[in-house]
Amino acid sequence: MSAPAPDPLVVTVEAVDEEFSPTERTPLLGASKEKRITPLPKVQLAIVCLIRVVEPICFQVIFPFINQMLLEVGAAQSEEEVGYAAGVVESVFSIAQLLTVFHWGALSDRIGRKPVLILGCIGSSISAVAFGLSRNFWTLVLTRSLNGMMNGNIAVLKSVVGEISDETNESRAFSFFPMCLNVGILIASFIGGTFGSSKAFPTLTSALPIFETYPYLLPNVLAALLPLIAAVLAAVYLEETLPPKDELKLGYAASDDTLAGSDDGDSMKEETSLKALFTPHINSIMFSFAILSLLGGAQTALQPLFAFTPVRDGGLGFGEKQIGIAMSIRSVATIGVQLLAFPWLQRKVGTLRLFRWLMVLWLPTYLGLPLCNALARTNHPIGVWIGLSTTLFCSAVANMAFVCNLLMTNAAAPSRHLLGAINGYSQVLSSGVRIIGPGGASVLYAVSISKHIWGGNFIWVVVGFIAALGVVSGAMIRDHARAV
Repeated sequence: MSAPAPDPLVVTVEAVDEEFSPTERTPLLGASKEKRITPLPKVQLAIVCLIRVVEPICFQVIFPFINQMLLEVGAAQSEEEVGYAAGVVESVFSIAQLLTVFHWGALSDRIGRKPVLILGCIGSSISAVAFGLSRNFWTLVLTRSLNGMMNGNIAVLKSVVGEISDETNESRAFSFFPMCLNVGILIASFIGGTFGSSKAFPTLTSALPIFETYPYLLPNVLAALLPLIAAVLAAVYLEETLPPKDELKLGYAASDDTLAGSDDGDSMKEETSLKALFTPHINSIMFSFAILSLLGGAQTALQPLFAFTPVRDGGLGFGEKQIGIAMSIRSVATIGVQLLAFPWLQRKVGTLRLFRWLMVLWLPTYLGLPLCNALARTNHPIGVWIGLSTTLFCSAVANMAFVCNLLMTNAAAPSRHLLGAINGYSQVLSSGVRIIGPGGASVLYAVSISKHIWGGNFIWVVVGFIAALGVVSGAMIRDHARAV
């Protein structure tokens, strides 16, 4: 009699093979068992994705116009020096986020995920409006810091996804995050590039004089509306995912008994958990994520700053709308490759090998920009856009490395109880590195241009070296059983 056909909704989870013996560091899951793929709660996941979409909007909306805004408020005396002021404005956001992101997560452990997410959305909206009302450099710094303080939802969102998913569907659930991020960047680029200054809308400024007094209020108000909408929808439809305290205590007690096998399991579990997060394998993944975050953060600041800089000084001389178009091209390309290319490539190539390939693409992402300036000096606008679009496409493909790293991070977790801890580890690391990334890149760019170091190309040498270091970091990650 023939064997029955396998259920298409059943996957086989193999934790070990013939040559692999489990230890206390064996990542996630134990024996070989058949597990059904648990359906994801569609409404809850949709609200989570919406919050992830709107979270970067208030942060990203300023990039098409921030350099011109800094000139108009007197923060910089020339286009060559604007990078210094931009570096400060961009760094204070990351500093504020680094100092508060852990506390938002801890607060959500006490009062619940839902109220913290709603508060974060409202806070982002308030900070965006306050930024648009700023009339001097230090007010810009203060309101940008407020935006960073209120921008801790990403850590809480990861916890929510971890609580509405399990080992059969968490990879799919987490894979929506990068796509949602780039949808938010696309929306922010459109708003910032199209409505960058209300001076372009004389009918509006004559009807509403406040937009004439505060020319950069309009894009910030439009950006602020979206997190408010998300907050209302979350208040109505999002269900609390934090388990009741009695369930948490029961779960921890059971976990302690399982791990320790005795009444003194608490201290043993705590010590084992701490050591398990700092294995060579996890550290190599975190190091590569630090380099990746540095490259991604520098890209966020350098691409619009490079586009804004006059051609004679090494840039492209773009206006606000052209910068917005360029940022939109990158976001559309990123969304496209995430939806169409990544799932197929990840299945065919494997997560780790794909990650290594993608890290190589950061080299043309950065080194292609000075070539675009060379084309701009020949007065060939079509060639400039072809060259720029090529580097932006390389950037979009390279950004898939973030998804790979997220999957490797979750796969490296020693147990499901440490998923939150390992994601917190990576998020704090990312926030810390991004203090250096956007701000440091902007300042270094300004130094390169104003001091004419190596013809203004010193910045590209530095980021090229970091990109090469990223390639090395990918090669350092060992071929782990669940990381590929």
